[in-house]
Amino acid sequence: MTRIPLRRRFEHLYGRDPGFRGLVDRLRRMLLDPDEPFDARTALHMFNEVLARLGIEPTTATYITPRKSVHLRLHEPPPPPTCGPGEPPPITIVQPLQDVEEGDGLQAVYTCTYRRGAATVHEVTLVFGDEDKPPSGGILDLWYDAWRLVAWGRVADIETFYIVEAKTGYTVLFTGLDLVLGNLGLRKIPPIGSGPHRFYEPAHLHETCHAPPGPITVYVNTWNHALGLRDNNPRLPKKSYRPGDAPHAEAPRYQVENKYSQLRYVSEVPGT
Repeated sequence: MTRIPLRRRFEHLYGRDPGFRGLVDRLRRMLLDPDEPFDARTALHMFNEVLARLGIEPTTATYITPRKSVHLRLHEPPPPPTCGPGEPPPITIVQPLQDVEEGDGLQAVYTCTYRRGAATVHEVTLVFGDEDKPPSGGILDLWYDAWRLVAWGRVADIETFYIVEAKTGYTVLFTGLDLVLGNLGLRKIPPIGSGPHRFYEPAHLHETCHAPPGPITVYVNTWNHALGLRDNNPRLPKKSYRPGDAPHAEAPRYQVENKYSQLRYVSEVPGT
């Protein structure tokens, strides 16, 4: 079973099998509804039932053990960012070739320019085909992709960073943000800086960098697509995506999520 058939089978069952849909929805409520009681053992049991219906053996992998993803409910959504005039500087994304060849390559780039106080902020969202931990291709990939379909409503990996215009160039923020679900649960998205980590390591670090005026090169440094302005994998063959090499559109992160995910978000709280 490959990644694409798994996603299609999940979507087929969710759309046509009321029992499967009910199981997934109950598990999602446990994970994403702040008012729903959460029990890790029950959640893992339910996820293994989802796996069984997908024809996948049960998991004991601790790194995908279900856990609560939303802890706070809002009374009303904050106003979402409104994309205005202006474009970020030209951005080149450099990714390890192995990551691209395994189906995790850059699929699309979305940008949204807005003002925050006196600053001009360029929100940049990258969409990758998948997020596979090397070595990929085994049962761990299937477990992880199935988990992403339940908890995120998608297999694609989505990452957002910010470019803030400064007097001497740009401040680049590999930070987190909050997404607001349709039930007004506040979902925290971790930061995406890579720090010193390399491709075979995961990373979710808050990182602030300075970039001089002109084009910016952003390196995908880890398998879970943590980013930085420094190449942490100088010996690995690379694939470079220059402006125009991947589809580009204007949209804030929450709208990108709604394009790629079964879940529905109504707003976001930028992390700058």
